[in-house]
Amino acid sequence: MSQFKYGHDLNASIEKIMREAEKRLILVSPFIKLNHRYTDELKALKTRPKCRILICFGKSDGQYHKSFDADALVFLKEMPNIKIVYDERLHAKFYANENRSLLTSMNLYDFSQDNNIEVGVESVNSNLIKRSGLDAESWKYFNNVIDSARVVFDRKPKYKKGMMGLTESYVGSETIIDEIQIPEISSSKQRSNEKKAAKKAEAASAEGKRIKRPLEKEAKPTTKPAKDDGPLMGYCIRTGDQIPFNVMRPLSDRAFNSWSQFGDGSYPEAYCHFTGEHSFGDTCYDRPILRKNWRKAKKWIEPDTLF
Repeated sequence: MSQFKYGHDLNASIEKIMREAEKRLILVSPFIKLNHRYTDELKALKTRPKCRILICFGKSDGQYHKSFDADALVFLKEMPNIKIVYDERLHAKFYANENRSLLTSMNLYDFSQDNNIEVGVESVNSNLIKRSGLDAESWKYFNNVIDSARVVFDRKPKYKKGMMGLTESYVGSETIIDEIQIPEISSSKQRSNEKKAAKKAEAASAEGKRIKRPLEKEAKPTTKPAKDDGPLMGYCIRTGDQIPFNVMRPLSDRAFNSWSQFGDGSYPEAYCHFTGEHSFGDTCYDRPILRKNWRKAKKWIEPDTLF
């Protein structure tokens, strides 16, 4: 069965492919820079060494860091069972596990996910024994692409036999091939990145003050949203105004209209949605609650809206 995907459903499809991978996960994308949602999904594979991760990227003229984000590389190279290959000609994008696949226009790159108009066709294998149709064709083709590409990193798990050879336990992983050099970020570039983040946080705070209703009082920080007989209340992450508590919509209507012009889910904001306290850029639309408040906030959040 195949379905046309776009917008949020397209991102959700890739997340589901990552989340449900048990034996094999294929990620084919010329450019790779993971957003936090994909990173969160992939973290689970650190505890599943039986799952083989196969990644194919390209378009960097042999200088791998040009098309493969350094932070993503550091994160992925810690996986227990992963092979990364390179093909300069690669332009296609394909994501799959043993039961589901997605042919798409979208790179595994946070800018593409947040800003571009992207589409894809998802195929679900309804036959648990054998893939069929478009799913089978694309699966076979991209496995061949990976097999013929240059291996630049390979890490495999090691197991220890037990119970007369009938069982085995994971004891660690061994890096077989590593041709990827991750360039160090210079101190000047690090300072530049910090300044840019500070400017974004300052701009978000200024924008919040600009659109804030002049007659409304400043929201007072508290330790939890107010909960009376009415709906649970939180705070707008841009203006600090009190609004209904909803991690999927942590902005007031006016602030949302301002934010939606760009729709950058990682843009630094000024307040914590849970307490109303200043966040100094440590909150954003995708992460509206300060890390120190997360444990307290979880009990107020519906299970299906957890990040």
